[in-house]
Amino acid sequence: MKIFIDIGAHIGQTLHEVSKEKYAFDKIVCFEPSSLCWDELKKIALEDDRIEICEFGLSNKNQDIELFMPGTQSGSIYKEEDHSIEKEEVETIKLHDACEWFESNTNADDYVVVKTNCEGSEVDILDSLLDGNIMKNIYCFLITFDIRNYEEFQHREVEIRKRLKKEKLTNFCFSDNVMIGISHEKRIENWLKLFGIDSQNKDVDSLRKSYEKEFLKYSSKSGFFSRWEIRIKRIFDYSNFPDWFKDILRFFKRILRLNRDRGLKNI
Repeated sequence: MKIFIDIGAHIGQTLHEVSKEKYAFDKIVCFEPSSLCWDELKKIALEDDRIEICEFGLSNKNQDIELFMPGTQSGSIYKEEDHSIEKEEVETIKLHDACEWFESNTNADDYVVVKTNCEGSEVDILDSLLDGNIMKNIYCFLITFDIRNYEEFQHREVEIRKRLKKEKLTNFCFSDNVMIGISHEKRIENWLKLFGIDSQNKDVDSLRKSYEKEFLKYSSKSGFFSRWEIRIKRIFDYSNFPDWFKDILRFFKRILRLNRDRGLKNI
């Protein structure tokens, strides 16, 4: 079975792309713990019976926990140090152990594609899947290291990268490197195309051989520039810079082709 797993589905932005016929997913599973997003996801699911909505998030253990800024794209179980949270900006959510869920809902011979965008929880999810020896069964795992946005926990990105390297796994890539395009849908399309997920071939072993070079290339990316960009912005309090100055910096970033919001020509 060809399965797409969307961890951090928000209001379904990724579903608009992965539900297209060319990807031929047999099942699409969305994880979204914030109740503020469920109505939008259910509207999309009504149009496609392959879509299953899980009203909880994944982690490395089963627990109820507070989600800060629920319903926003910044919703996280990690609280930003410089952000004052009002009562209405907190929601108690459920998290399930990732390894337990994968063991109960997927098989080793399934063709599984995973996308994470879960504002820091990705490190706990990866820990769980590595501990349970599940990670190796996944065809392609897209990692978005949002944990780097939280200074107290940013070290965990490097720890996970080291652990993946130690396990000698290559079946993953990072959003910094593959989520390239002028819209979210185009970025998802670029990622899926890079690893042949848009092809009619559903033989995972055959695909791994065909796209071995791509997996080796993208799994070996260090993330050095992206990590230090965030750290430097934090040091210089970038969020409080005037908009005109931010626009100048964005312009130079586009010139150097370091931004994601660009076309795919010559990439």
